[in-house]
Amino acid sequence: MTILKTLNFAALPATIRMTPEQHRRSKLIAKLMEQKALAEADQTGRELSLTRRRWVKAEDGTKHLMDTPKRLRRWWIMDAKGECLLAVRYGSKVLELEPGLSAIVVGKPDKLIATIDAVISAVNAGELDPHLAKIGFGREIRQAAK
Repeated sequence: MTILKTLNFAALPATIRMTPEQHRRSKLIAKLMEQKALAEADQTGRELSLTRRRWVKAEDGTKHLMDTPKRLRRWWIMDAKGECLLAVRYGSKVLELEPGLSAIVVGKPDKLIATIDAVISAVNAGELDPHLAKIGFGREIRQAAK
C-alpha cells in the first residue's frame, strides 16, 4: 500500500467532450500520420499494410469480426520536373491552403516526411482551422448537450 500512497488521484469525468475544431484536428492528424507511415515505408522500400476491424458476413449468415486491409491513397504526386507535390485532404476534399493553390511543393521526395511533420505541427497550432471550417459540410455540427 505504500506505493499507492505516493500517487495522486482525481475523479474521472463521465465523458470527455471535444470542440468541433478539436475533433477536426484530431481526424486530420490521424490521416496525416497514416500518410507519414506510408512515406516512411516508401523511403525504406517496404510495403505498408494497415488493417482495420470490420464485421464480415460469412456464407452461413453469421458475422465475424475480421482484420481487413485498409486502402490508402498517397496524398503526394511527382510532377514532370521530378518535384514532389503534397495535397492535404479532409475527407474526399483537398484543402485550398492559399487562394487558388491546393498543393505544397515539397521538392525532393526525401523532404516529404519533414513536410508532413510541419503540416501536423500547423494543425496542432490551429493554423488550418479556417480551412477546415470552409470545407462546407452538408450538415451543421451539433454542439454536445450539457
